[in-house]
Amino acid sequence: MNSSTVSRNPGGYLRLLKDQYDLLKDAVDGFYEGKEAKANDAAVRIRTLVHNSSTSTALLSLVAPDYMDLLIYHRPKASDHPRAVFVLKQPIQMSGDGKSKFIRDDFTKPDYKLVPLRQWWTEDYLVIGAVGSSKKQVVLDLANKDGGAHVDPDVPFRHAAASEPPLIFGLNEHSVRPNLARSTAAQAGNELLEYLERNFPSVIQN
Repeated sequence: MNSSTVSRNPGGYLRLLKDQYDLLKDAVDGFYEGKEAKANDAAVRIRTLVHNSSTSTALLSLVAPDYMDLLIYHRPKASDHPRAVFVLKQPIQMSGDGKSKFIRDDFTKPDYKLVPLRQWWTEDYLVIGAVGSSKKQVVLDLANKDGGAHVDPDVPFRHAAASEPPLIFGLNEHSVRPNLARSTAAQAGNELLEYLERNFPSVIQN
């Protein structure tokens, strides 16, 4: 059997980019509509678009080699208190009946800044006690450990802390322990959607 490969038509990458945008949008929309597990799908799409390694090629790198230098909305670490032991950057709404939910950002808050995608991906973002995690770590842990690609019986401590943090949202029977790994991935997906719409409008609008 011939196992040779052929090179893709470069135009095909643009079609794949539009497909990944649509899949990411479906996942992010679903999370904020109350389907929490959709964050796992968002993590897989973010990994496909952004993550470059010796064994993985980011789709965005095939479309725009300078993709890591393009700007994206982000709440940078510089705005965190230097001695903070818990930093949650996702807005939460509490209703009168005690239910809580994460709110989708619209990037109008003053702590949102446009930064290079590289900073957005690698800077410490979620802080729980002495454990700080970048969006890259949160997204890859969720995609690689929690059923995005496969389930791993052993997970990093940072992922365990993010998935089952030492805090409760809501009141009475509506009290829940929030999965901050999922909320961070969904927030990252929402930010990446805006990045794609602003930097690749001709592709996204087709």
